[in-house]
Amino acid sequence: MYKVLIVDDEKMIRMGIKKVIRWETLGIGAVYTAASAKEALEILDEHRPEIMITDIQMSEMSGLELIEAARAFQPKLRVLVLTGYDSFEYARQSLRLKVQDFFLKPADETDLSKAIKDQVNYLDQEETDAKNKMLVRRTQGMAEQIRLETYMRDLVHRRGEAGKISKTLRDYYNLDMFSGFQVVLIVPVLNMDNHPTEKNFKEISMKNICISIVDAEEEGITFSDDNGRIVAVYFLREEEDSIVEKTRELADILQDEFDSKPKMVIGSAVDRFENLYVSYHDARHLQDTEKDGIQDIIQLLGERNKDHIFQDIYAELKDIMRSNIGNTEYVLKAFRTFKRAVESYNLSRQTVRRLCFELASSIYFSYMGEAGEMETGKLDALSKSLRSASREEACEVTEMFLSQMLGGQEANVHDIVAKAKFYISEHLTEELTVSNIAVSLYITPNYFSRLFKRVTKEGCNEYIVRKRIEKAKSLLDTTTLKVGEIAMMVGYRDTNYFSLAFKKHTGKSPTKYREEIQNG
Repeated sequence: MYKVLIVDDEKMIRMGIKKVIRWETLGIGAVYTAASAKEALEILDEHRPEIMITDIQMSEMSGLELIEAARAFQPKLRVLVLTGYDSFEYARQSLRLKVQDFFLKPADETDLSKAIKDQVNYLDQEETDAKNKMLVRRTQGMAEQIRLETYMRDLVHRRGEAGKISKTLRDYYNLDMFSGFQVVLIVPVLNMDNHPTEKNFKEISMKNICISIVDAEEEGITFSDDNGRIVAVYFLREEEDSIVEKTRELADILQDEFDSKPKMVIGSAVDRFENLYVSYHDARHLQDTEKDGIQDIIQLLGERNKDHIFQDIYAELKDIMRSNIGNTEYVLKAFRTFKRAVESYNLSRQTVRRLCFELASSIYFSYMGEAGEMETGKLDALSKSLRSASREEACEVTEMFLSQMLGGQEANVHDIVAKAKFYISEHLTEELTVSNIAVSLYITPNYFSRLFKRVTKEGCNEYIVRKRIEKAKSLLDTTTLKVGEIAMMVGYRDTNYFSLAFKKHTGKSPTKYREEIQNG
């Protein structure tokens, strides 16, 4: 999905365009508006929209000047011009600036939509062509691979002019689209009795599989360093799987192929291609210092600690949410803490999707088990919503899922408690427990106990005792029944136990209470 910027100093026009066009059907995912050229340049710099629709006549800076300034740092920006003046000079200058289309105000909605769709189609084709061009270059033979590996070895071993090599790689392989790079060393686990020929065959086969997975899927570049080590340079993209996850997947595939899992040593992330040697040497240092360790994936201590700390936080929050199913507000509060942790630890989009679904599934089954209900299709719908969601969208969708699922119970909570109170009043002379009341309501005792306490602010057993004492007080006041008979009538089989309970709640024994009431 692409982004569009609408620039016009008249609010009615820019908001009118934003509201009238059916952007999603055109392949537009975000629409920004600006009231001035200065504001437009700030949005262009921050959000990098691919398409701009701009008025020509604006104060401070004209639309034509804006186009010229924007193209200075975003040369491929697609521009549609709007103007209220049928001027040949404006048209001539627009042609000089190579704008994509020119419209007189008020622009026809259909014509404007078609022009926007044309730009989207152009951008789609350009992206496809760029990918095809890169893939053709990457797969055109052994000579190309040798040339690429030479460049990569020169970078990690710091030979030649790093800046010049990086520029060649960026231009030739279209690498500017990536936000950073990270080295992974793949170290095969070889048996002591491996013949050199067998060893070389295994290493070459492993490298070819890495190329077929990492390179062919445009995830990175695989090559061998000067010492024959297999090196995979992963491209870092925003909100994608973490390198640890990608590395683990690759290690699993290699284990399936070779019946032994190689050691995967992860270097630090670097933001520029010419700094690749830093990531490479970090990985080399980790390999040298931890080569006798038992870990399959070796990474920097800080990254390991970060991962372990987050896992502890996640496990604790998951446990809190599952054990507080009856308290929607508390569950959602814990989930919002999870959202903040996701941001703080900068988890990848794929990781967040997986954790969100895992959390939702766990809470869903806990809720359905305790509440005695089962609604089919909800988890499947959530899974589909998460499939293409960004990190923020995944959290929002999951929070909405939890809110709707648990919030839907609130309408039934008071009804459940009311039914429980009625059941208690009807069976006060019988043996009453949290368990048998919950069974009568078709819910679990734990769930019922939490609901009752949350709504009434007292425990269910406490409520039962209070109701029994209230009834006993009434019978002592209005009848001449013996204390033992009254005890039986309010559910106590043991008269002594009844007397103790009565005294605890009133401060007096049943007999003393009756005497004072009658004398009073």
